[in-house]
Amino acid sequence: MNSFIAKAVSVIWHPVFVNLLCLYVLFTFYPPLSYGVPFKLQLFYVAFIFIATSIVPLFLVLIMKAMGTISAITMERQEDRKYPYLFTLSLYIFVYYNLMQSPLTPTYLLKYLLACTGIVAAVFLINSFNKISIHLATMGALCGLLAALAYKGYADYRILLALAILASGYVASARLSLKAHLPNQLYLGFLLGFIFMFFILNLNFKFA
Repeated sequence: MNSFIAKAVSVIWHPVFVNLLCLYVLFTFYPPLSYGVPFKLQLFYVAFIFIATSIVPLFLVLIMKAMGTISAITMERQEDRKYPYLFTLSLYIFVYYNLMQSPLTPTYLLKYLLACTGIVAAVFLINSFNKISIHLATMGALCGLLAALAYKGYADYRILLALAILASGYVASARLSLKAHLPNQLYLGFLLGFIFMFFILNLNFKFA
């Protein structure tokens, strides 16, 4: 793949944007959320989650780069990812805990946040001894989300899931072309994201 195209794909399908896409999918294609939650409350959930777990960590990375703490905002080096991942994990826990306090927060949204928290925690731990693709972890989460919604049986999401899987393959090709990851790091990232998202969303449990 051409280097310019590979970089463009990596930017377009950056975890920050895929995170927003996942929230859009969640509130658009899951009827209890799309129809059961007032639109203004939907906007609050999306804005709160996206700003706290994507925009704030992105600003942290920019600050760390300006201070020379990390070598590049792309965080290609394994050691550059440690503190941004830890900070993002802390923010997911913060968001999850705060939304869990409200009896109005839908259970499925809490499950989604729990899955995201688990993914970031696993990526953080694995990064301690082996580099893993956060791009593919978020793509796996997107595919796991669509698969979980399809499993619920509200509609036929097979075409959307197929497109998401194709997009995941394209992102993986881009990351390989840029020599950002080895194949096993891409496979592990995708499987981790998919498994956490799919199985946690389908767990049958209630929140206290």
